[in-house]
Amino acid sequence: MVALLRADAALPRAQRLWLRDFVDPRIETCVGVAKEGQPGVRFVDVLVIEDRPPVGQPPRVESFSFKSRNPSLLDDETLAGQMKADARDALRYYGETLNIRRPVLKYLGPKVPVRRVRLIYEGGELKPRDPKALREAIIEAEESVKGVEVLVQ
Repeated sequence: MVALLRADAALPRAQRLWLRDFVDPRIETCVGVAKEGQPGVRFVDVLVIEDRPPVGQPPRVESFSFKSRNPSLLDDETLAGQMKADARDALRYYGETLNIRRPVLKYLGPKVPVRRVRLIYEGGELKPRDPKALREAIIEAEESVKGVEVLVQ
């Protein structure tokens, strides 16, 4: 997935699938982040930062959390429940406002607003067999946890 994001960032902005909102995306992996009210440091899979934000505006920051689960074995209700739980965790740990712990990124400041959290499940053989149940579980998770986009690769 990181390779896909790096390839997407290299495309002209209009051709990008994932990073269209960025002018010059910087992709950082396994970034330590802390949040007020959450003990310890967590490591977000990918943090995308706008390297050239518009003058006077803070850099756009988005987080990506990747999940490799086998939801093909879950019934519809359990699938929706698992996606909602994963979305809540993604928002709790990697959304809203973060304190980024990587020294080279300290220029972002002590409280960095995250504009979007994307929760991406591995697809292929792990993708649920029923596309309708999958769509419904994604919609339920996104409606239940505002600010998290749920996708299956």
